[in-house]
Amino acid sequence: MKALNIAMKELYVSIKSKRFAILLSIYVLLLLLLSYSLRDNLSELTSPSVENLSMDLFGVSGEVFATPLSTMLTLNFTFFTVIGAILGASLGADAINKEIESGTIKTLLAHPVYRDGVINGKFLGNAFVLAITITIGYVVTIAFLLINGTPLDGDSVFRGFIAFLLTFLYSLVFLSFSILFSTLLKKPETSMLISIGLAIFLTMIYGLIVSLIAQHLAGEVPPYGTPAFEIWEETFKLWEQRLHFINPAHHYVALIIAVFAGDRIANYYAPLGDSLILMFNNLSMLLTFLLLPFAFAYVRFMTSDLR
Repeated sequence: MKALNIAMKELYVSIKSKRFAILLSIYVLLLLLLSYSLRDNLSELTSPSVENLSMDLFGVSGEVFATPLSTMLTLNFTFFTVIGAILGASLGADAINKEIESGTIKTLLAHPVYRDGVINGKFLGNAFVLAITITIGYVVTIAFLLINGTPLDGDSVFRGFIAFLLTFLYSLVFLSFSILFSTLLKKPETSMLISIGLAIFLTMIYGLIVSLIAQHLAGEVPPYGTPAFEIWEETFKLWEQRLHFINPAHHYVALIIAVFAGDRIANYYAPLGDSLILMFNNLSMLLTFLLLPFAFAYVRFMTSDLR
């Protein structure tokens, strides 16, 4: 109950902040602009079909069943790859060290509340903020289609809800990293800069340099068309996969494509259970990226000197 009370206070403070208002406004505005730009294309999807979706920036590609709703949700959630990371990073970056710097942490701990209740409450409160943001994006997407007179299908709505849960999990990963930085660094400005910088790097820059790093690790390029080149090419692709594997954005995008995966033979959605089983490793990695930084942050906060 103590952690829940702190979470409610954190939720109230975060929603009232200018930072949250600005990020939410930017997200909704860009989402509406994206939806409006696709209005004519959605009217052409009278006969849904399986299409190839390639996200080279994150090293992911696959076939998805393109209905008006699945198309909008796929673009929405992949767009949230960047916005969600920045929002999660910004919310938790000063959750702990700002309280220490201002001295309010001593007042808080003077009440009958333990340290674990503080850090758990901070995490839960900001998690509620992320859930509200993702819900707004989900509702705006569906509302736009309804206003535009676009029919919705039940399977796409259900799969969109699954994608909503995965998006929430993904945004929590960057919240977990930012809370870790907030426990490690004394200055809120420093932890904020590093947290947002990491989010931008992993979602916008890292994918652009993966090929360059993989090419360097694979060694000198042999003459094209020779057996040595084929071996080098396999090594190059293997290094690309390994490098993308350490990026949470890669696993999130792979899961989103898996949720909306299509079957060309049936010209419909692939069975959801089969798709998620194939992507079990991606889900496991997202959970690892979430739990590991928070575990370090928890231990750090519980053992640190708060003076």
